[in-house]
Amino acid sequence: MQDLRGGCGPPAPLCPGPEFCPVYVSPAGGSLTKLAYYSTVQHKVAKVRSFDHSGKDTERDHEPPYEISVQEEITARLHFIKFENTYIEACLDFIKDHLVNTETKVIQATGGGAYKFKDLIEEKLRLKVDKEDVMTCLIKGCNFVLKNIPHEAFVYQKDSDPEFRFQTNHPHIFPYLLVNIGSGVSIVKVETEDRFEWVGGSSIGGGTFWGLGALLTKTKKFDELLHLASRGQHSNVDMLVRDVYGGAHQTLGLSGNLIASSFGKSATADQEFSKEDMAKSLLHMISNDIGQLACLHARLHSLDRVYFGGFFIRGHPVTMRTITYSINFFSKGEVQALFLRHEGYLGAIGAFLKGAEQDSESRCWCP
Repeated sequence: MQDLRGGCGPPAPLCPGPEFCPVYVSPAGGSLTKLAYYSTVQHKVAKVRSFDHSGKDTERDHEPPYEISVQEEITARLHFIKFENTYIEACLDFIKDHLVNTETKVIQATGGGAYKFKDLIEEKLRLKVDKEDVMTCLIKGCNFVLKNIPHEAFVYQKDSDPEFRFQTNHPHIFPYLLVNIGSGVSIVKVETEDRFEWVGGSSIGGGTFWGLGALLTKTKKFDELLHLASRGQHSNVDMLVRDVYGGAHQTLGLSGNLIASSFGKSATADQEFSKEDMAKSLLHMISNDIGQLACLHARLHSLDRVYFGGFFIRGHPVTMRTITYSINFFSKGEVQALFLRHEGYLGAIGAFLKGAEQDSESRCWCP
C-alpha cells in the first residue's frame, strides 16, 4: 500500500489509527483494480514563538526568549492499494469492511472495470457507481502529482551515482507527453490542465508481457515474471547485431550488442531456453517497442519530455533502463524519459479528485 500526504500545513507523521473518510474511488482497468481513498489523521505540532527582548537582561527579569505551544492539527492522507481483477470479490470485501460507512452513497470509478464490474459493485456495496471518463481522470491525476508531490518524477540512469535523479516540482509542467502502459498503451499529448489529445497507442503493453510470459514460462503472476526477467540473459534468446555481422555495423553505427531480432535464436537453435532468459527477452522486446513508439510521437509533436505511467514499469530497473535507452537512441538524446513514483495510480487519483470536487467539503492539498 502506498500513500500521499495532503492537508494544509506541515505533512502529517505516520500515525496509527486514522479515521477513514467516506470519499474514495475504485478505478478498475483491464488487469488490475486500483483504489484511492483518504483518511484524516490527528497529530500534535509544536510551534515556537520568539520574543524581542533587546536592551533587557532576560535572565535577571526572568523573561523567556521564546514560547513553545503544542497544538492539535488534522491533516489528510491519500492511500492506494491494488488488486488483480481475479480477486475483485476480495477487493469489494476490503472496501465494504474498511471504507464504507453510513454516509457513503456513491463510489467513483473509471476505466474498463467501471463498466465490467458496475453491477457487481452496486450489488455488493449497495452504492451507486459514478463512472468517470478514463482519459480525463488519467490526465487530472498526472497533473496533480507533477505539481504537488515532491520528487514525483525521476530520470533513471543505470551505473550513475545516483541512479535515480529526481525532478523538482514546478508549476510550469506543460506541454508534455504521457505514455500510460496498462494492458495496452495509450499516448496522450497534454497541453494545459483541461486540454489534451490522445495521439496514439499500441496493443503491445503490460497485458502482452503478462499473457505471452504466462504462455512461455507457465508463470501466472506478473511480479514473478519480472523476477524471472531480472535473473535472465536475453542474448541467449535474442539475435544480436554481432550475431548477424560478426560485430558492430560500422556503416549504420550500430553496436554489436544491439538486438537485431527478438527471440531470433529460438527459431534455429536446437535447445531449450530457460524461463529467465525468455522472460528477459520478452521484457526487452516490449520495453524497446514502447520506448521507440513514445520517442516517435514526442518528435512528431515537438515535445522533449515523456512521462511514463501505468502498472507495467513498477520501478523495475530493467524496464526503465530499456525504455530510457530506446528513447535516447532514437532521439539522439533530445527527448527525456521520466518515470513516476505513483505511476500506477494516476487514474485513481484523478477519479478521487473528481469525487472530491463534487463533495461539499473543501479540500486543500499541499506538498
